[in-house]
Amino acid sequence: MLEERELENNLILGLCNALIEKNLPEKDCVFINAYESGRLMSTSINTIGRAIVSCSTDDTDSVKELAAYYRDQNIRLTGVFGEINPATAFARFYGCGFATDMTMIVHRLSRVNDLPVVSGSFETAVNGDLALIMDWTFRFKKEADATYQMSGDEILNMVRSGIEGGNFFLWKDKNVAVSMAAINRKTRKVGVVGYVYSPEEYRKKGYATALVQKLSEHILQRGFKYCGLFTDQANPTSNHIYRKIGYEPLTTFATIGFIS
Repeated sequence: MLEERELENNLILGLCNALIEKNLPEKDCVFINAYESGRLMSTSINTIGRAIVSCSTDDTDSVKELAAYYRDQNIRLTGVFGEINPATAFARFYGCGFATDMTMIVHRLSRVNDLPVVSGSFETAVNGDLALIMDWTFRFKKEADATYQMSGDEILNMVRSGIEGGNFFLWKDKNVAVSMAAINRKTRKVGVVGYVYSPEEYRKKGYATALVQKLSEHILQRGFKYCGLFTDQANPTSNHIYRKIGYEPLTTFATIGFIS
């Protein structure tokens, strides 16, 4: 069910794919499904206190069963994330106050557009870039999602693993790193771009656009059918830039926080 809409469900799929041993219980992790007449209608995973939800149809009634499970098992949630309709339905059924923290547009790309040449080069990050990427990742997280901050150890482990896996990339101009991006998650047909960041002094120069363009080409050349990208709906500048590269809006997600 999840792979029928692989990009929309890439977060759940990516989290499951990242588990080293998929047949053993994962601490503080919940993965539940709601069925109707033997058909899987909706699903949810929870790893950091925020439930991720997805439905197989436009009917969100089955999400009520997911919300009831968390509530009946006394699993305290700080919020929910998913496509806007099932996420809002879950928040309503969960039975506490809630507010939408962020609305995001999910974009899909299958072909990269040609753009004007920008000074610099596309490079895969190496171990010597670890400190720089850690610093930029911290700044990116602070700007992108102030409600959830990773610890220093979490950032270190994530960045180190990403560099070792060849998933962090830099744009360098005159041998100076000016922009960063990463392959956030990989599923069977989709590579998701994330952690797009440039320090303020290097913004509005086309560096991030050039980097995402080349990274998108890199993903498609590695055999993925699509590239995916999440953007803040409230940021028309970045949404316009990604449209120039070839990304097209697919659906809308919401990050919803619960008010205790």
